[in-house]
Amino acid sequence: MKYLEDKQHYIDLYDLITIRNCLEMIDVCTKAYVEGLKKIDAKSKEKAEFAKAANWAAGQYLFRIKGDRYGQKEETIQKWIGNDQIRQEKYDKTPEPHGILCPNCKKLMHVRLKDLENSDNPLRMMFLFECSPCKKKKWIYEDSTERQSTPFLCPKCKAEAEMKLIKEGKDKIIWKTICSSCRFTETTIDDFKKTRIEREKKEEKDKKLLEEYREAFCSEEKGKEAFEYIESLPVAEAVYEEELKKFDSPAYQKVSQLRKLSIIDLEKLLNKIFEKEKYSKLSFDKPEMGRQVIVAFSVQDTNSSRKQDASTNQLQKLIKDILEDTNWRLMSDGISYRLCYLSGRLKGYESEEDFFELSGHKKEEETLEIDYDTKTKYMGNNVVQLAKLMGEHKGVENVRKRRLEKEHEGFFLEDGKGPYSCGICGENRYGNEIWWNLDGLRCADCWRNIKKDVIPSLGYKYDNDSVYFQDWQMKSDYKVQPGTRRKLEREGLLRPRNLKRQDGTVYCTIYLVAENKEFLEKHPKEKRQGMIITDLLGEKVEL
Repeated sequence: MKYLEDKQHYIDLYDLITIRNCLEMIDVCTKAYVEGLKKIDAKSKEKAEFAKAANWAAGQYLFRIKGDRYGQKEETIQKWIGNDQIRQEKYDKTPEPHGILCPNCKKLMHVRLKDLENSDNPLRMMFLFECSPCKKKKWIYEDSTERQSTPFLCPKCKAEAEMKLIKEGKDKIIWKTICSSCRFTETTIDDFKKTRIEREKKEEKDKKLLEEYREAFCSEEKGKEAFEYIESLPVAEAVYEEELKKFDSPAYQKVSQLRKLSIIDLEKLLNKIFEKEKYSKLSFDKPEMGRQVIVAFSVQDTNSSRKQDASTNQLQKLIKDILEDTNWRLMSDGISYRLCYLSGRLKGYESEEDFFELSGHKKEEETLEIDYDTKTKYMGNNVVQLAKLMGEHKGVENVRKRRLEKEHEGFFLEDGKGPYSCGICGENRYGNEIWWNLDGLRCADCWRNIKKDVIPSLGYKYDNDSVYFQDWQMKSDYKVQPGTRRKLEREGLLRPRNLKRQDGTVYCTIYLVAENKEFLEKHPKEKRQGMIITDLLGEKVEL
């Protein structure tokens, strides 16, 4: 008897189970999708969204199956091999009992065959002994004890019955059951040929399954990808919550308000203020690069009537006030003065720990309920990084909403970050030129036009087809050339709202749907083909 196979046998067996699990899950999702379609208008956009959601759900379930199976694959295969190795050694190396006598004629019996008992705990070998003269047979365990056979019961009256061997051939054995109590008889056949054919058919089917689906469901690349995705999800969730919590923390809010200035930004900021206070010709020496950036500077006092102490004290106070909400500080050695030349050193901070020190707040300890090794392994994972960005985005939005409780109309971001894209004209501006409220981001020019009632407070440009359209859409969406557009405007068929900068130049034109219904009736928007996906039934669906 062969119990131990080569390793590929176990790999194939494991992969077959994985494939069947995946196909079963696809079947479950497909049936649920079919049931859901019965409640949806097949021609509606809702079907496309439902197909997309069904595909996503099936994909997530498959990812989890593939990831879980990949994670357990090597350990499970080694366990199977180990168990079969123990069986094989037990079968090959267990010595047969000696001195077994026939209970009828008391002659010495001989082993005809051997087998492992089906029970796994403990493994026991048993040997079929046969008496040559009287043909008596009995099963004997390895410890020489006789195996007690369970009486065969009549399937009709449940009394003890007899099963006789009628005929034994190469491919077939015929048995006859005889019950002396109720006279029941039955003939059964062990058809080895039929069993062999069925086994061969199953093996061929398994082979085709492996050829068709192994790459998709069981390959090293796909398995590792799914496994790391599943393992990274708890880290991503924890990182998202941790990032979100930062923006509820007074310490992080204080840190987030610090302006992170580069050396160029710093120079512009200082020069602007220094010139007003009659300090000029600011220059920087070569910086010292350590944990922080240290740069020496010098400046000239152009107010010759100012005495040394006054000049030094005023410049020192001026620098401290300017840099208070930035990542730069005047170093403790202060300002030196000689013949109207003033010099000192500035220190620039870059790390988050430094920012907390500058803000005067202590950084809160992270409370990630993830072990250190797992966190370290997956912090660079794309899923985790995306969760971090999403947490930061949501946290920033929450801070802005809290600020909106006092500044109801909205406010300029003034965070030194960017560029941000205006939700109406699409131009990129930095934070100090971006107005924010619940309608979205507005550049300073668009916000000024809203305040002047040139246009109403519109939503984001790609989400408001039913409210307005813009000049850049005329050719692509309505097949109207620039010359024709201007003609239609002169004729009054098109009613534009021209957005102007402070100097009076037009930078964007808006057309409100409510004011241009006649134009839209004559020039309906060109229908563009959306993205095509294949649903769980294999049909093409347009999103």
